[in-house]
Amino acid sequence: MQKIFQQILAVFPSLLPPVVAIASALLVGAGLMLVAGANPIAAYTALFQESLSTYFGFGNTLTKMAPLLLTSLGVLVALRAGQFNIGGEGQIYMGALGSAIAGLSIKGIPALIHVPLALLAGFLFGGIWGLIPGYLKAVRGVNEVITTLLLNYIAFNLVSYLVQGPLMAPNAPSPYSPIIARSAQLPIILPGSLAHAGILVGLVAAGVLWVLLQRSPFGYRTAAVGMNPIAARYGGISVQRTIVLVMALAGGLAGLAGASEVMGLKFRLFEQVSPGYGFDAIAIAFLSRGSVLGVVLTSLFFSALRSGANVMQRSAGVPVTIVFAIQGLTVLFVAISQRWLVKPPQRESIVQTVSPANES
Repeated sequence: MQKIFQQILAVFPSLLPPVVAIASALLVGAGLMLVAGANPIAAYTALFQESLSTYFGFGNTLTKMAPLLLTSLGVLVALRAGQFNIGGEGQIYMGALGSAIAGLSIKGIPALIHVPLALLAGFLFGGIWGLIPGYLKAVRGVNEVITTLLLNYIAFNLVSYLVQGPLMAPNAPSPYSPIIARSAQLPIILPGSLAHAGILVGLVAAGVLWVLLQRSPFGYRTAAVGMNPIAARYGGISVQRTIVLVMALAGGLAGLAGASEVMGLKFRLFEQVSPGYGFDAIAIAFLSRGSVLGVVLTSLFFSALRSGANVMQRSAGVPVTIVFAIQGLTVLFVAISQRWLVKPPQRESIVQTVSPANES
């Protein structure tokens, strides 16, 4: 019991900044509602009751959480290696494209085989889109923020071209592809709602990533490169290979987010695949402060905000834009809380822990 209590105390300092940030954002959001002439208590009650306590509202929250969770995990694993993956949005588009191609071109096989194949296609397409900036950073020294950001626009326009041309459904009134095969569609997990098995894919991915980061040589190498690449190289770790692998994994996770949107929600490839999940994922990853569990909980929080926003507007007269303001304020207060509540880590300490004997 004493050991468990000590572990809880050890975790508490890392949880304090995001908790303070969320509470501060909600408080400032309440102030904005008062200025707009709305009742913040009624607004927040409507928002969270609809998104978390009602059957259909919770199903909608889980639907939005699946892509947010997967893309945030992609941003998180890149951050652990000291890389900033700003390309989650483009990787979502490429993952959606890969799963759509697999869902449209492969027919006549059982869902037990088709669903994993389509998910794998989404993972590979997103992984390639993450591998490109990883290679450019590791081998050519090109800043990954620039390359991942620019690759977003290439992905947007590539998908737009395909759904307006080669992949466009016959006689479609707007740009979208035909419906993917039934055997490639993810099952609904809450009957009568939109919640599909994509959230299960996200939770499994979170568990696997936690094991990789905390209990494997890959996680050790990733952390070493992120804390001090010079010391990591001295310890026998291939910094270039680690960066490439991490960025490919980050892209693959975001690609799964796009695949879940196509396979579980829309069942076809649209010109507008994502409403900005890739950019929200950046905020979620920073808010989670490197914790996989934190990403899961923060993704749920952001999903609840998105899910209950319209109900909040109808019942309390609060504009939906208040929700986006709360998200932005949360990130702002995270930055402030890290400055005032958390002592900066000593990056030099990794020199003492990285040695050739530790590499496996």
